Amino acid sequence: MFEFETVLAFGVGASLVALAPMVKRMGNHQLSDSMSSVGKSMAKNGIKVGVTVAGVAGSAARNVARTAAEAAESFVDLVAEAKSEMEESSAANATASAPTAAPEKAITKVKVD
Repeated sequence: MFEFETVLAFGVGASLVALAPMVKRMGNHQLSDSMSSVGKSMAKNGIKVGVTVAGVAGSAARNVARTAAEAAESFVDLVAEAKSEMEESSAANATASAPTAAPEKAITKVKVD
């Protein structure tokens, strides 16, 4: 994600800033000030690029998460619709296969004399 040059510039800049106080103690104040100035500039530019890249990556991650949530919601809806259709089909089959009541037989009593 980070370009190699950006990471390298940040690392060199941070190293120069870290080494500047040691050079100053050794007695070379001009070199120490120069190292500190250049190192800070390089480190800040590396940090700026890192913050920009992190912002872009975060935005992309949020978009992916939003899309995944929408896809999951659609899938849940499809499952609910399928279950509903299955229940309707089962209910329709149950009423169609239910035995119809046999008509009542009328019994007529006849008296023969």
